[in-house]
Parts: sequence; C-alpha cells; structure tokens
Amino acid sequence: MTCERCNGLMVREQICDLQGRSSSLCVDGYRCLLCGDLVDALILEHRRRSTAPTESIQFTSPRMPRLVAA
Repeated sequence: MTCERCNGLMVREQICDLQGRSSSLCVDGYRCLLCGDLVDALILEHRRRSTAPTESIQFTSPRMPRLVAA
C-alpha cells in the first residue's frame, strides 16, 4: 500500500489512544514510513464521503441586494 500524501510505503500498525488513561482504545491502521501519515478504516470512510460528488446548490435570487457605488 502506498501513502496518498507522499507515495511512501505504508505499514500495518496498531494505533492506540494515549490520552484515554483509564481505557486502552486501539484500532488497526496503516502508517507511512516516510511522512508518518496515519490512516484507519474510519479515516478512509470520511475521505471517501468528502470526495463523493455532491449536488450543487443554485440560488435563483441573491440573499442580499448587491451594493453599487454611486
């Protein structure tokens, strides 16, 4: 697997939440050996959703009249 950011080599790694001291939250993911980018299933799902085509919104009339200099 190659990194989307730098085309470096991604290796499988267990990513753990270090801030949650009372519970250990760990997920499987990938880390780039060159730039350190981390991705897991949730990150990939969010990227897929954000790059999906969206329906454009077209306004028929402006919300505010334009100001014209006299």
